[in-house]
Amino acid sequence: MKRLISALIVIIFTLSCSACFVNALAQDQIYTEIYEDGSYDIITTTSHFTISNLLNTKGTSSKTKTNEHHNADGSIAWKASITATFSYNGTTASCTDVTKSTVIYNSAWKCTAASCSKSGATATGNFTFKRYVLLVPVQTINKTLTLTCDKNGNIT
Repeated sequence: MKRLISALIVIIFTLSCSACFVNALAQDQIYTEIYEDGSYDIITTTSHFTISNLLNTKGTSSKTKTNEHHNADGSIAWKASITATFSYNGTTASCTDVTKSTVIYNSAWKCTAASCSKSGATATGNFTFKRYVLLVPVQTINKTLTLTCDKNGNIT
């Protein structure tokens, strides 16, 4: 009976530690790009981990990279994202799926082009946003978002 209780305690402790480790790994990576006019982009990379990613040298893993463009006053103008899924086996990695999305928050902005592609272990999204004043484009922002996976499932 003591062995059963000890075994259950070890299993619960192990699962608790694994959950903490997964939460630590799933933290967002955030950086900012500032434009001359005072507007700025916040780029966030969010991981989608599973326990199997931590225990195996092969499997699948996904990440989402999002670019939010803010006007100089801090209001959000638009958002572009790609989400990619990769498979890896300790020797090679490949991108198995990539999707894109855009959201416009400020009606002065339009997404005039959006595409995504995959090649080997890399997923890429290309976006063009234009700001209009009285139907005339006054600003263009081209944005490329890239995610790459290594042979061990590490995505950057």
